[in-house]
Amino acid sequence: MKTILFVHSSDEMYGSDRCLLAIVRGLPASRRAVVVLPADIPHPGPLSRELTIAGATVLHRRMLVLRRNELTPRAIPRLLVAFALGVWTLARVIRRERVTLVHSNTVAVICGAFAALVTRRPHLWHVHEFLGDEPIIFRVPLRLLLRFIPGAVVANSRATARAIGSRKTRVIHNAVFTTMTGSRNQSNPPTVGIVGRLSPRKGISEALHAAALLRSSGLDFRLVLHGGPPSSQPRLGAGYEELAASLGIDSFTCFAGECEDPSAAYEDIDILLVPSQRPEPFGLAIIEGMAAGCAVVVIHNGGGSDELLDDSVTGLYCGRDPASIASALQRLLLDSGLRSQLAHNAQNAVHERFSPDRYLAQFLQTYSELEA
Repeated sequence: MKTILFVHSSDEMYGSDRCLLAIVRGLPASRRAVVVLPADIPHPGPLSRELTIAGATVLHRRMLVLRRNELTPRAIPRLLVAFALGVWTLARVIRRERVTLVHSNTVAVICGAFAALVTRRPHLWHVHEFLGDEPIIFRVPLRLLLRFIPGAVVANSRATARAIGSRKTRVIHNAVFTTMTGSRNQSNPPTVGIVGRLSPRKGISEALHAAALLRSSGLDFRLVLHGGPPSSQPRLGAGYEELAASLGIDSFTCFAGECEDPSAAYEDIDILLVPSQRPEPFGLAIIEGMAAGCAVVVIHNGGGSDELLDDSVTGLYCGRDPASIASALQRLLLDSGLRSQLAHNAQNAVHERFSPDRYLAQFLQTYSELEA
């Protein structure tokens, strides 16, 4: 039996977490998974619980995880110690578990690549980040690592691959991993929903201001936000609730909190809004919403999310500002027939382009090539 070591940076249930879980669940009986998560995060979390159910061995170990808020000059000595300790710890895991391949699931976990190098194991770097949007002090070293560390580099979109700038990068688009019913009765009034982190990058403030514009024009709808703030910024959630109150939209706005089962969230949404202000590496919520039968409105932001819709056929693109968001939502709120047509077209398209079988087959083929 061949053992894959997966190195990952979080224990939540957002995009990269769900991608990792789908791969582990889809491994054939001839392979086993060992997953190492950082020891400095709360555990067990939703990801580690599901990984354990799927049969993976889950370990929490001290290692360096690149987090934007910790990358300061004063932190360099501590980060170097965490890097050295992480490489040593992962190398021990590789030898003890007889690992045949290392899969680093995000560029934030650089220790996995160096541990693979030290132990002479093949390595795959799965990039879920859009490096073109990162500060130059972060972007340039990561591009060099991705280019020169031996092994394969997999990007989750063409935009992510372009930002890496390495010829050895291959693109494997994400897939819809959750079973969606796809059948729904439109609610009255319609529900506009957001599924994802509550953070400035995700455009939550712009979405709330757009909702205020729509309500001021007399449109009746509900707004539901599924997700929570980053663990490093817990006060953001309360800040957005205060903003909704100050805009006078709190009476029809619901902050539903974290959602471990995205299919349950989409069942209550007629129009899925993805208002990300910065380039999205991919946009897993977009294709999940399409599969669930939602009409989808997405911000044009220069990332991988720009590759997912056929504008005005499978969804609507709009600008970043609240007025543009409100205009796109208004079209769908006023025209239930258009909502239904876009949702129908999106469901047909997403099952052709983003199937989990295709996704797993491409990763298994890549593993076999690396081990050959």
